[in-house]
Amino acid sequence: MAIELTSKQRQVLQTVEMLQEQNGYPPTVRELADTLGHASTAGIHKILKILQAKGHLRRGDRGKSRSLGLVREAQGRARPYPLVGRVEAGSPQLAAEEREGDLFLDESWAGRGDTFLLRVRGHSMIDADIRDGDILVVEKVPFCRNGDIVIALLEEEATVKRFFKEKDRIRLQPENPAMQAIYIPRDDPSFRIIGRVRGLLRKYF
Repeated sequence: MAIELTSKQRQVLQTVEMLQEQNGYPPTVRELADTLGHASTAGIHKILKILQAKGHLRRGDRGKSRSLGLVREAQGRARPYPLVGRVEAGSPQLAAEEREGDLFLDESWAGRGDTFLLRVRGHSMIDADIRDGDILVVEKVPFCRNGDIVIALLEEEATVKRFFKEKDRIRLQPENPAMQAIYIPRDDPSFRIIGRVRGLLRKYF
């Protein structure tokens, strides 16, 4: 079993995983530093060495810039993920974090990081195939990118939308042509991203 990580180490590991999933190949140390907002790569190098020592990363040919590799535990391992409430796919709606229970999912699919589940109410993301009653798999991440489907919090009210960072504001875009985008000033202290939607679960009957 891999040794427990600090929040900073987990942030770097999640970023390695995210960039590898997005691009299809491992990131360089410089790309990691840029993505995490570090001017220098020295701190990232140090954390990568710790992640190797703790058994989360492996390093291949040191002569190659893309030699990072994720170390996976045995496939098929299921663990509980908390179902913590509802999120509105429409106008923001209070998503009380009342734990409804746990669902056991394969962590190779649902994610190995800090992940939780939210039940959807509403139809504003219907064109992204997110429907009323779906359960979203949400991974807490340190940042998100334009086009990501996110769970956003506005004054303690949560909503699921696509995220776009514009010049002086944030746009939360529904995937339903009948609904309007939500605009937030970039420096609005009441706004934050809870997490990025990784997948969903759906019952047909």
